[in-house]
Amino acid sequence: MKVTKQVRYNVERFYYDNYRVTETEKVDVVRGETNAYPQGEHGMKLYQHKDDEGNFIYVNDKGEYVKSHLEALNIYENNNGKLEGGRQHDPIYNDKNARKQIYTFGCSWTYGWGLEQEQSFPHLLGDENTAVHNYGAGGTGLDFAVKTLSEVYIPESRRQIFIITVPHFFRRTWFDDDGVVYKAWEVKEKTDINEYNQYFNFLHHYNILNTFVGRDKIIWGTWDGDLPAEYFDVNFDLVDTTEDGVHPGPKAHKQYADKIKEVIKERYESKR
Repeated sequence: MKVTKQVRYNVERFYYDNYRVTETEKVDVVRGETNAYPQGEHGMKLYQHKDDEGNFIYVNDKGEYVKSHLEALNIYENNNGKLEGGRQHDPIYNDKNARKQIYTFGCSWTYGWGLEQEQSFPHLLGDENTAVHNYGAGGTGLDFAVKTLSEVYIPESRRQIFIITVPHFFRRTWFDDDGVVYKAWEVKEKTDINEYNQYFNFLHHYNILNTFVGRDKIIWGTWDGDLPAEYFDVNFDLVDTTEDGVHPGPKAHKQYADKIKEVIKERYESKR
């Protein structure tokens, strides 16, 4: 099967720019060629705001406000916190010269859905010697975390620590036959992928990162009880929830941050 110009465009637009292509049309291009080039694109970033009454509201792909996160876009554009919705730039612990640079990857549990940024576990890992970078992206899976980590990884750095919190292991980025990319959590309903392939997908990404980045640089966590416990350093327990009753609340984030701090202390600080 040949990789056409449109296939390349749609996939690479998502992979490198986090843009979803939604439709195509024939247009004349330079040199007299006619090809199908995508029209109707948008960045896959989720905007989470609060209205005047303090309620969380969201924005869909048309820029319209919606009340439910299920109707909203749920992948945050990798923009170093410059656009609304992203939390890559911590408001306090952002010193690029700090001795430890912690990068967190995962889904909405990592992002801190329904919480202020200062209540999320990534922020709670920061201190005067530690900068934190929250790359949590709602609804995504391990493959998206690997993609994002590859964008920030500095092989020669000895200051980087990566916290990867794995969600449901069936989640993976998926394109339909028209080249439109879908939310990772929809894969299970839209495709017929059995548990053998789901587990292989997890194990493949897990070992790639451990081999090329280094197991000692990664702290693995999860909230999915279906995955083998021996692969993980910490577990994200749902001891309380946000108002939606689904995502972890302040106590859960604090507990998870404390667990990670213990691993950091034992793995990195005790060796000095």
